[in-house]
Amino acid sequence: MLSLVINTYNNESDIADCILSAIHLAGEVVICDMYSTDQTVAIATSLGAKVVYHKKEPVAELARYTAVSAATGDWILILDADERMAPQTADKIREVITQAYDAVFLWSKNLYFGDYVEHGGFFYEQVRLFRKALYLETYDDSELRAHRGFLRVAELAKAPLHLDKRYFYYHLAYPTIEKYVVKTIGFYADVESRYDYEHGMRFSKWRLAYQPFKDFFVRYIRKQGYRDGTRGFILCVLFALYGFMKWANLWFLEEQAKGTTASVPLPKPVLTKP
Repeated sequence: MLSLVINTYNNESDIADCILSAIHLAGEVVICDMYSTDQTVAIATSLGAKVVYHKKEPVAELARYTAVSAATGDWILILDADERMAPQTADKIREVITQAYDAVFLWSKNLYFGDYVEHGGFFYEQVRLFRKALYLETYDDSELRAHRGFLRVAELAKAPLHLDKRYFYYHLAYPTIEKYVVKTIGFYADVESRYDYEHGMRFSKWRLAYQPFKDFFVRYIRKQGYRDGTRGFILCVLFALYGFMKWANLWFLEEQAKGTTASVPLPKPVLTKP
């Protein structure tokens, strides 16, 4: 049996379409919710989903183990609420889960600023379908990092299957530039910098200066982001800024640890009569 597993928090506008895109594949649907305050859980249960809860976390990776552990299927299919299974991929999944594979790489087709992109490394494959036993056997704390993408399963699978680019799921990632700036350059850069700092990484002035140029060159030139036109150029620039912000945040965390940021005198407010 295949279990469809989805981590959620306040996804009432997405959860129904996500479930309906893949429910015909699944013997069960498991929602791991972080105590949503909207109608996410009510909508999911109305579609037959089983709901388990995990405390609120900054990123879904911290709740993946709870979600997968609650599933009863031999096979696990992971989707996020803002993702949709493509019909041809669903047909292929029905075929591959009857065979001896233990992990299947699917392609992520990502929406950026009003359209899907296919170059620059932004149309990529990752494990989203795997045997539950493999995940439980290989799991360790390295899976707790944002954007980890089940790399332990990918690295240790004994019978992986890499499907070609016809077999993807849609990721409605960033419909607007504003969302990318707020979520990736702001939120994710901060979360990942804190993770790196807590695991011993330290600031490098050279990497702060060098990393954005490297990231832009790799994404726009080597991985042909230019083939997605102006959208591709903007995306590659923003991705480079995301890399810059991770190093800038590391610098700031070190400054905070030294106490230098707290020693700066703050101006006193000037009160005037209305």
